[in-house]
Amino acid sequence: MPHRKYKRTRKLIQPKFQLKVAFACLGIAVMATLVLTVLLNQVVLDFADKGWIDSARVEQEWVGVLTVKLLIALAVLTPMTLALGVILMHRIAGPLYRFRQFMAAVARGEHPNECHLRKGDELMDFCELLNKFTAPIRDGTVDHKVFGASVNGELPVQESPDVGDSAPTERTERVPALKS
Repeated sequence: MPHRKYKRTRKLIQPKFQLKVAFACLGIAVMATLVLTVLLNQVVLDFADKGWIDSARVEQEWVGVLTVKLLIALAVLTPMTLALGVILMHRIAGPLYRFRQFMAAVARGEHPNECHLRKGDELMDFCELLNKFTAPIRDGTVDHKVFGASVNGELPVQESPDVGDSAPTERTERVPALKS
């Protein structure tokens, strides 16, 4: 079956997941910017202490200059980092959403075609494994009701039988530590 040629128009397929990752990326970018600002401040103050630059002038203007530059850096980094986080996660969130839809259709007893992802999406190998796993269910050789019930949590949990003291126990041998 040929791959679909269209692109996703919605960039936020799983908004909670994608925004969580995007804001984590933003947090890393903000922390890196703050660390670089502190280091830059320390370098300029060291230059002033050594007399390489006019320390009186640095004391008057440096905090204002540093604050403005920090705010500009954050104003530029924030939208770029959020957009990059959403776009990168788009290639992962879309396949995860597609897997969820595919598995739900199989659990309902529908016989969907193989799961396909768009060109450039991540998790292609997982999609192939999912197709192999669900092939017997989709082609009708395995009853989908058991599968669907297990997915929906409707099957009773089978408890393992109690093992008494008279039951043979497995013997595990320890491997001696390697000598150097």
